[in-house]
Amino acid sequence: MASALLSWLGLRSPEELAAIMSRRRDTVAGTPLSDLDTLAARLERDGSVAAALSTVPLPRAQVVEALAGLGGPGVGLDRLARVLSRDPHDPDLADALADLAELALVWPDDTGTLRMATPLWTYTEFPLGLGPPAATLLEAVDREKLAGIAAAWGLRLDRPRPAIAALLADPERVRATVDAGPEEARALLAELALHGPAVELVTVRPDPAVGWALDRGLLIADGWRRATMPGEVVSALRGAGWRAPFDPRPPVLAVQLAPAAAVDREAVAAGTVAVRLVGALLDTAERTPFAFLKSGGVGARELRRVAKLIEADETEARLWLEVAYAAGLLGLVDETVAPTPAYDEWRGTTPGERLATLASAWWTLPNVPTATARPGGGPPLPTLLPDLAWAPVLDARPGLLRLLGELPPGRGAAAADSTLADADAILDALHWRLPLLESADALLDGTLREARLLGLVAHGALTTLGRALVDAPGTLAAVSGELLPDAVAEAIFEADLTALVPGLPAAPLATLLDAAAERDGFRWRFTARSVRAALDAGFTGATLLEALRIVAADGALPQVLEYLIDDAGRQHGQVRVRAVGCVLHTESAGLAAELLSARPLRGLGLAALAPTILTSPRAADETLDLLRGAGYSPAGEDATGAPTVRRSPRIRATPRRRGGHVPAARSVPTGDLVELAERLLEAGPAPAVLALVAAADDPAPADKPSERPMLWLVPEVGDEPDDDPTAEVAAVVRRHTPQLDQRERDLLVYAIAVGGQAITIDYRTAGGDFSSRVVEPLELDGKRMVAWCHLREDERVFGLNRIERVRPA
Repeated sequence: MASALLSWLGLRSPEELAAIMSRRRDTVAGTPLSDLDTLAARLERDGSVAAALSTVPLPRAQVVEALAGLGGPGVGLDRLARVLSRDPHDPDLADALADLAELALVWPDDTGTLRMATPLWTYTEFPLGLGPPAATLLEAVDREKLAGIAAAWGLRLDRPRPAIAALLADPERVRATVDAGPEEARALLAELALHGPAVELVTVRPDPAVGWALDRGLLIADGWRRATMPGEVVSALRGAGWRAPFDPRPPVLAVQLAPAAAVDREAVAAGTVAVRLVGALLDTAERTPFAFLKSGGVGARELRRVAKLIEADETEARLWLEVAYAAGLLGLVDETVAPTPAYDEWRGTTPGERLATLASAWWTLPNVPTATARPGGGPPLPTLLPDLAWAPVLDARPGLLRLLGELPPGRGAAAADSTLADADAILDALHWRLPLLESADALLDGTLREARLLGLVAHGALTTLGRALVDAPGTLAAVSGELLPDAVAEAIFEADLTALVPGLPAAPLATLLDAAAERDGFRWRFTARSVRAALDAGFTGATLLEALRIVAADGALPQVLEYLIDDAGRQHGQVRVRAVGCVLHTESAGLAAELLSARPLRGLGLAALAPTILTSPRAADETLDLLRGAGYSPAGEDATGAPTVRRSPRIRATPRRRGGHVPAARSVPTGDLVELAERLLEAGPAPAVLALVAAADDPAPADKPSERPMLWLVPEVGDEPDDDPTAEVAAVVRRHTPQLDQRERDLLVYAIAVGGQAITIDYRTAGGDFSSRVVEPLELDGKRMVAWCHLREDERVFGLNRIERVRPA
């Protein structure tokens, strides 16, 4: 409870309180703290507690789960040590508890009883694999089924619930009944006791073993789609010798040779390709902006097109899109994805600076783009989603790179460059550091792949660039600049009308080649059409040849390319369109006659004023377009006869944050935390809170498990008067969301009752489509929830029975 935490905080020294605030930085960000009760409330927020817990290694998480399994509001140290098979004075256990106390997740009260942050009591649905108490599960069982369970045990009572609960709490009788049961039922119940405790119910062909256990209350159905083994039954089947796991030592990570020269050589190759591919992607977006779905994101069809244009696979294209968007190089304009003004600046920097920008953006991504699995299955989600709430709460990126960074110099993880099936050692080591990592296999595989593509990891070791990103981000640009060679200002022109740049092209070279040739992956190909486009943009044949000779590696161009440009130059301008009315004048009467009789040009309404002068009622620009479309090479003039140049408009988008993304809040500098702690301790708790502390500090016996605490301090139905709105909301939610667990219901009730609280829901429509949304519930309308949807930026109605999952936004 917050009051227990408040009492404990008030007894800390300023240095201890400052250490807590330093570890829980989010609690001192934003609105300044004024008293201890505000700090205690922030430390107990579900999102803050989840974020803090996500940083702890496996033994700390195991302590939290053990405490949750033993039940609150307090657990004695002896009882915890016994269930972990440790001595109460075990140094490893003491270290774990001290670290959790510094995070304000677990702390001892003045009697030595261990208390825990309120959300942690229900953070895991089945802590230690224990189901809820039998009395709790039996509340959802109707009278007819209760009578059947009672009859199976030989009970003849008017009120069977308490008797059945008491009977299931008798370990000897439970074990005897299971031992006498069918073999299939014994095997099922043994498996659930160790790895359960819930099993999905099959309605088409029910499992006889499940039916046998249901008939005796050894499994109790929730009335929806699964059955759960009561905690008392789990304990009985495990036996008195069962102990919760506690692993204070990390697994040993196998290593291989990774010479620094080889690691950095591979980093240079990967980083060069990354910069080149992102550049190609941005250039492609400038020419043809990418379509953005109305429902949000870039869809699979457009992603395939982009991948083909830049010669990358779809998964890599997804990564480069996400990184470019996160770096502010791409943005949204008119329902399309196009480059932003920052793209022009990025394009003009050195290759090292470009790579540093991409690596920094990747480090801050809220997801792993190459881990494309959709929650709940189905095809991959679109990329660049404005709502990334589906992404895992915990990112593997920092943990994995720091793990590799701790290997000795010249060594790398042995399986880092192998398939995931061979990467068990890495996965085990990462799981020990980040035990709450969701979808660990996919995230590990995706993070490793992305780190290698960016040149941050090679041969299972951190590269110089990767180490700078992890340890000294401020030096990233300098380190990247030393690794990557300078941009190349020369091109190699081949006799097959292609040009190849041996490295990353400098911005002026890329601009010239893009103007005169068509980009073909990492090459440029000259065609009559591309050369004509350069002449249309203001070049003449002579100036184009001169510009290309300047950037040619040997100062000369292949003869076939010179012929192509000379021929296009001679034809260009034979027809000139003047913007006065509009007038066409040619160098020969024969060409004018040809234009007059050309079938594709009939729409121009051409008329002869003289043997070499024609007129059209169409505008000059439209006339130019139709002539070029018919295969001619006209040149434009203004009213004075001076050549005009038509350049394609440059589309630039405005970089936007994803929907629901909150900018980093202001944080208190580390040096000021001790001073802040002193002020908070002097101020003490607010007067209104003192009464709550006095009332709440009458603890239940430490060895008596309490009822499951509520995640958001929402009262259970019946705990408040009938007119209490929170109780009404809780009743409706519980009635229409049997598919959710208690923690999810609590979070949903809190968000609806309080209002203005953003949550993430996984929602399945009537047609079966899956969607993840960040919403702010507004009210209940029967069994439907009215909420503001961040994705649609509008109010939407969601059926409670179709909400598959609820979690903090």
